[in-house]
Amino acid sequence: MSFYGLRRLYVPLALLVVAAVSRKHITDLAPAYQQVIEWLPYITLGIALALSAFFNKSRIFTAALGLLALYIVIRWQLDAPLGSPRVFVVYTVAGLAWPLGIGILLFTPERGLLNRYGFMLVAIVPLFVLAGWGLLHFVPGPAAALASDWLRPHPWPRYVLSAGVSALFLLAFLTSLIMLMRRDLEDTAALAAALLFAFETLAFFDLPWISRTMIGSAGLALIVSLVRSSYDMAFRDELTGLLGRRALNDRLKGLGRHYVIAMLDVDHFKKFNDTYGHDVGDDVLKMVAMHIDRVNGGGTAYRYGGEEFSVIFPGKDMEDCEPHLEDVRRAVGRYRLALRDVKSREAPQKVAKQRRGRRQHARENSVSVTISIGVAERNDRATTPEEVIKIADEALYRAKEKGRNCLSR
Repeated sequence: MSFYGLRRLYVPLALLVVAAVSRKHITDLAPAYQQVIEWLPYITLGIALALSAFFNKSRIFTAALGLLALYIVIRWQLDAPLGSPRVFVVYTVAGLAWPLGIGILLFTPERGLLNRYGFMLVAIVPLFVLAGWGLLHFVPGPAAALASDWLRPHPWPRYVLSAGVSALFLLAFLTSLIMLMRRDLEDTAALAAALLFAFETLAFFDLPWISRTMIGSAGLALIVSLVRSSYDMAFRDELTGLLGRRALNDRLKGLGRHYVIAMLDVDHFKKFNDTYGHDVGDDVLKMVAMHIDRVNGGGTAYRYGGEEFSVIFPGKDMEDCEPHLEDVRRAVGRYRLALRDVKSREAPQKVAKQRRGRRQHARENSVSVTISIGVAERNDRATTPEEVIKIADEALYRAKEKGRNCLSR
């Protein structure tokens, strides 16, 4: 678990702050501009729905549809004081439905939109709407049934959302943060952002223009998330989460006259695959990538291919970068990688037969991993990134010859 995944919430939080600040000045705008703000949620959520359908993202599509339904309900059903029993029921059901719905989306794996799983997931939104409509029309005295201290609005001054619904929102948001720290997925960040904007809308419901600005900005946050997801699919390595070879090639084109390139390789990687299987080999690559991605000194990590990685330090020299690379090497060497239970691994029948004998002897609970590093900088002898990479590869080979688990230049 790492706090690194929380960086995906920077943009949604910035949009939340901008929406909160700009809301106070909307009344000063001309009526034509106010009309644009009125339609902003329809525009941004419509774009989010179209993009999520294009990228086959069922969870973000469902979240966008839910936000659109929330905005329609607010505009058509909640334009009255909460003292009205009907308005109170609609507001309370909307508040309960949002964290519950996001909770379902958080624990549902992404299986695409245009299939039965996607249709079943999207059906959550109309089902919640129908449940609220049925409660309002067919349950005798729904307002009385919901009128408990935990569901009563205005528990504190200038705060509308009830204590019970607030606790439910908090639980769902903490769950999303934990999942984001564990898996670092853009879709999880998008769901957490949708939850935040819905909470802000309902918690401060009596403020002017709150639903227009917050839900409209929520649509923008989902759009940003979808764009970032498409970037990750194109430029990030799926296994390790690092930027991939395509991103590295693009970065090499824009380097200036001063830079350092390091090539890093996992020592005895074939041994891990042969001894413990490719699933443990994948764990090794993910662990090493995690440490390399934390390199300091302005370096950016890439997966070069196989068990080889690369780090680029723009505008740096060798003396600036070596201490940070040594920190990464030592951090990898100190880490103990827990082995998976070999009895629970699933493998094709033929592969299982080939590995059964040697896996019976793999009884260690954990293993240590080391890396070797070759580093080079641009100079009069190596004037292009390709030449610098070649020299760094040669230095990496020398590090292997020295006994591995070391840095060479």
